[in-house]
Amino acid sequence: MQEYIVKAGDTLSAIARRFLGANGDWREIARINNITNPASLRIGQKLLIPVATPPIAQNPEVAMVRNTLQGVYPPNKIAISFTTVGSDVIAKLLNTGQQEPFAKTRDLGLYRLGIFKLRDFIAYGSGLLQQVQMSPSEIKVMLVTSANEGSLDAINTWDSQYLSFGIFQWTLGSAEQQGELPALLNNLKRRYPTEFQYYFGQFGLDVTSLDGITGWMSLNGNRLVSAADKNLMRQPLWALRFAIAGMDALVQSVQVVHAISRLDRFYFTPTQRLQGFTLSQILSSEFAVALLLDHHVNRPSHVIPCVADAIARSGLTAAQVAQGSRDNEALIIQNYLTLRETFGGTSAMTKSRERAELARQAIATGNLAPQRFSFRSNRQSRST
Repeated sequence: MQEYIVKAGDTLSAIARRFLGANGDWREIARINNITNPASLRIGQKLLIPVATPPIAQNPEVAMVRNTLQGVYPPNKIAISFTTVGSDVIAKLLNTGQQEPFAKTRDLGLYRLGIFKLRDFIAYGSGLLQQVQMSPSEIKVMLVTSANEGSLDAINTWDSQYLSFGIFQWTLGSAEQQGELPALLNNLKRRYPTEFQYYFGQFGLDVTSLDGITGWMSLNGNRLVSAADKNLMRQPLWALRFAIAGMDALVQSVQVVHAISRLDRFYFTPTQRLQGFTLSQILSSEFAVALLLDHHVNRPSHVIPCVADAIARSGLTAAQVAQGSRDNEALIIQNYLTLRETFGGTSAMTKSRERAELARQAIATGNLAPQRFSFRSNRQSRST
């Protein structure tokens, strides 16, 4: 079920069309909400709306993995059927009869934790990361951040975002809202158009109206905007298609590049909260960048004000930190880590202390540098 707040001009039939499609039955919404008079809707009234279950085509196809670290395989599509046993969602390859549990049911859809970890990909796919111009610093920062996030083939279709994918769980976006997943797919389409067409385009999926951060998906030319539209992506078929794409080495490399490009949104951008300085001028060690990126993935709106408060708590100004010694950076980080544990109150960063400890362990093992100016970005090379 999903919840909807009645607005001025709403009718049960219009709500049914919006959430359940052209053939949606307003009587079902009335039954669920104990509405005896369909003309009695009140502005602000909460309604429970059933989730439309889209039909799955007979013997739908998925594209099998093409690019692996062991080699490139010829394009291949296989017809699939799905069954559910307990909480396991099982895909059956119709050409061989092989059955594979690939996800588990939950609430409105399913989830897959995934088996392809970024740390493994970085160990064995360093050549691909060099091809997409990832710096050693960026790779180290991503490795630490990914320890707190998902796998490269992770999928979630059970919550209000309809479809989430990959190491940072980029989402389709809630109903009537843009999401970050289309921007990731656009990056794939730009870098590896053949792979985008192979995994997504040939099945009618495309991306549109992008601003570099968010956008919309379209299916067979129809933009997915409403709850009924986006609910199409809850199908096990689309979850499996994304999961398989997440096993492809080229798609994995694009995930890593797209993930590190998140720094462009907040780390290299001047802000008045820091007296016109950028975070890159304030905190420039690999250790600091790993902490900031991890925070931004978890609570993006908290990062800059939390750093600003840490500077103030240290009795300094942003200018003094940007132009000062490395000792100032260490002090700011110390205060920042203390503050971010509770910054935002009930919406504070999840497991802030534990996540910080992972970054500290990376320093101890030589996988992150704590020295000021140790972080090096290849963002300029990637933008040319």
